[in-house]
Parts: sequence; structure tokens; C-alpha cells
Amino acid sequence: MPKDTFYLTTPLYYTNSTPHIGHAYSTIAADVLARYHRVAGKGKSHFLTGTDEHGQRIADVAAAAGMTPKEFCDQIVERWKQQWRDINISYDQFIRTTDPDHEAAVQRIFTTLREKGDIVPGRYEGWYCRNDETFWPESKLIDGRCPNPECRREVEWLSEDALFFKLSAYRERLIAHFLANPAWVRPQSAYNEMFSLLEGGLEDLCVSRATVGWGVPLPGGGGTIYVWVDAICNYITAAGYPLDLDRFSHLWPADVHLIGKEILRFHTIIWPALLMALDLPLPALVFANGWITMEGEKMSKSKGTVVRPAELTAQFGVDAMRYVLLAQAAFGSDFGFSEEQMLRRYNADLANDLGNLVQRTLSMLARYRDGIVPESHVNDALSAGFDDARAAYEDALANIDFRGALTSAWERVRALNLYVEQTKPWELAKKPDRAELDRVLYDLCEGLRWIAAFVYPFMPTTGEAMWSSLGLSGVPGAPWSDALRWGALATGSRTTVPPALFPRIEAAAAAS
Repeated sequence: MPKDTFYLTTPLYYTNSTPHIGHAYSTIAADVLARYHRVAGKGKSHFLTGTDEHGQRIADVAAAAGMTPKEFCDQIVERWKQQWRDINISYDQFIRTTDPDHEAAVQRIFTTLREKGDIVPGRYEGWYCRNDETFWPESKLIDGRCPNPECRREVEWLSEDALFFKLSAYRERLIAHFLANPAWVRPQSAYNEMFSLLEGGLEDLCVSRATVGWGVPLPGGGGTIYVWVDAICNYITAAGYPLDLDRFSHLWPADVHLIGKEILRFHTIIWPALLMALDLPLPALVFANGWITMEGEKMSKSKGTVVRPAELTAQFGVDAMRYVLLAQAAFGSDFGFSEEQMLRRYNADLANDLGNLVQRTLSMLARYRDGIVPESHVNDALSAGFDDARAAYEDALANIDFRGALTSAWERVRALNLYVEQTKPWELAKKPDRAELDRVLYDLCEGLRWIAAFVYPFMPTTGEAMWSSLGLSGVPGAPWSDALRWGALATGSRTTVPPALFPRIEAAAAAS
């Protein structure tokens, strides 16, 4: 069967700790894309996320907690799932690398690669970062330490019999793919970095560990499969490969892999090489989000600069956090974040612009028309503006430009606020002939209907509240092909005035 589903993934999150705002950032971005593709008339959407639970680091943390690795992971995974529920993440599938079907599929993949001659025996001697579970050539070390800026721990010398994936054999094919598909890795800086790495040459990859017991067992025994190979295969094992090829045909190749830029090499060099070895198509797009920084540095648990999502949602609400994270900067770039910045954007964009528009529009409709939507009509100028906004919004999300999509939506929010000031419904209500007032009130309500559809992927609860306040049922904007045409709000719909969507927050209250 042909592929018929928009398939997007987050990275698998490592279960040595609980989620922070950086994890939430990637996952919210995926959730926005998933919700958008479910309503925008572009086919079904399948949103995969999950947890990476193998490797020596997990075993060490579990031992320190007096638990087995599986007991520790079971406990931590529930915290991750609860966090995603708390911030309204609508994933379709949650994979754990300890799932028995995933482990069986990884072993089948490993066996296939050995039988094809792509995995061969050898001996590993080199530097290994226990914390990152990454092998590093000496040329990459910084002052003898792990080059990952999040780690910088001491590395250890390993010497053991091992199995190697012939990564170097795929260098020319990888270069050809990069050249033929210049937009498959984004942003451009990520593409440039990985292409430069390819040009510098590739070494074969050690894909087994004789001394690590917590992982997927090697077929035939003798150790475990390298944790990164186990983890990155989740994208195809979750889709059904190689155990359910009918399911796999509907999902693969992935349309978007969303990842953190620190794991680019695994996803844009090692992962595509493995797919080439399996004769499988490559994902259409790997997009690396930037880092959220505090005081100019990436958030760090060890430095005490980690922000947990619950800290923000307690003050500002879930939808506000989701909005601000994606409106703050172009996706793919690093950006600074603070509660002060969030407060300013919350009050300006959400309380003043959107919240005020909803309240004043539906309050005027209640006051002047008992909450009943007047007769529908076409306003050519407003209609054209919203059509243009829809086109810009769709183009932005096609390019994983969340801020661009929100900008197009907020241009319409501000245009409607300006329309209120220009038409002055409170003055029109004093005139004997109320036809003009009816036209203005209809325009405002119809505009709110479109805006509810625009904001829904980013702020689901807000979009649903706006939608239901207009007397509508179902998912806001679903499907766009029917819903997003001017004049579709039915005459006579009974509206309600919702509680304030975004009550203004004063600085003192936010700090308390």
C-alpha cells in the first residue's frame, strides 16, 4: 500500500532524568505540526515520541537509586508521559526502547546487516565518553575531554573485540544525497556542518559493546547492541519494520524528524547510512531545533539553569507557554529565554491582542444582539486578508517556520482589533438603522472563527474555547478545505462570552 500518512517524530528522550523546557520545546513543535496536518486536509498524521532507556548511563543511575534499570525506567517514563499530558501533547504513539517488539525488530535489523556484510567483526580501541555513550576520535577531543559542550567529561580508553558497521562505505552515497537534496537537513547551518563532516571522511562505527549489559542483546550473544543504533532504529521499528510491512508502507519514509542539534551526526550521517544499507528510503527532512539559553548559555542541569514546564504553566498557563516558546524565535536558532520575556509577550500578544479581541467582540454581540450571529455577508477586504493569511500560514508550516505561521495569524488579530477601532460598533448601535452594525458584528465573529482555527494547533485549549464560544462544535477548523472560507459562520448561531482567556498578569504577581 502507498504511503498515506504524514509521519513526524521527536528524538527519543533519555530517561536518566525528567523533562525540562528544552524537551518540551521540541515536543510542542511536533504537536503543532501533528494537529495542523490533522485539520488542514493533507491526509492523516502520525506523531511518534518516546524514550531511550538502554545504555551504561541508565544502569549507573538506576544502581545509584537502588533499582534495576527496568524498574528505574518504568518509574521515570510515567513522569514523561504525565508531563506530555500536562502540556497537551497529542502523540499517536509512544515507543520505549525496552518494548519487546522494538528489541526484536532491532535484532532482526542487526542480523540483516550482518548477513549483507555491512556489519563485520573487528577490535575497538579508542576514546569513549561514558556519559554521552559516544565514541570519539582523538582529534575531536577538547583538552582530552568529551567535545560535547553539554558534557565535557573525561573520556576513557576502551579496547575490546567488537562489531563494526561499515559507515565509511556509504560516504559517497551520503555526499550524493546531500548534493541532490540540499534542503533535507535544516537549518542551513546544520546542513553545512554535516556536509563538512562528510567531506572530511568517515570512520566505521563500532556497533556492539562487550562490557555493557543493559541493552538489546546481540543476536547470538556476546554483548549488547550500541545504544545509539538501538535508539535511532525506533523510527522504523515504531512504523512496523521489519515485523509489519503493511503498516510500514503507510508511514515510511518519515516526513519530518525533529531533533536537537547536538545529535545531528547520528541522524544525518549514521541513520541515513543504516537506511541505505537496508535499502530503505531516507526521511524527507531532518530539522534541528536550536537551544534555549539562559544568561547566554544553554540550559544545564549541572549548573542549575534548567526550567521545568510546570514552573511556567503554573504562572502563565499551558497555552501561553506553548505560544511563547514558538513565537520567541525562528525555529532552528538558539534564543534567550526568561520569565520577564514571557511576561511581556503574554501581556502584549495574548492578553492585550487576542484575549481582548475575543472578549470585546462577544460582549458586544451579547449586548447588541443577544449573542445571536447576524446575517452572513461577504466583506471582500477582510476575506482577502484572511485568505492571504491562510496561504502564508500554510507556507510557513510547510517550511517548519512556527514563528512565521503565528505572525500571519497575529496580523489578522491586530487587523480585527483595528477594525473595531475604525468601525466603532458602540457608535453604530446608537443609529436607528442597525444594518451596518450587523455587518460589523458578523465580520468580527467570522474573523474570530478563522483565528480560532489558526491558533488551535499552537494553543488547543484556546482554539477550542473560541470555537465553542461561537456556537460551533468539533475540532476548530476541521477540515480547513470546508471551514476556511469566508462566510461559513452560520446566521443565527448562538454565542457565549467566555471567561477571560488570558487575564493580564502584573510583574509582581508573576514573580511571586
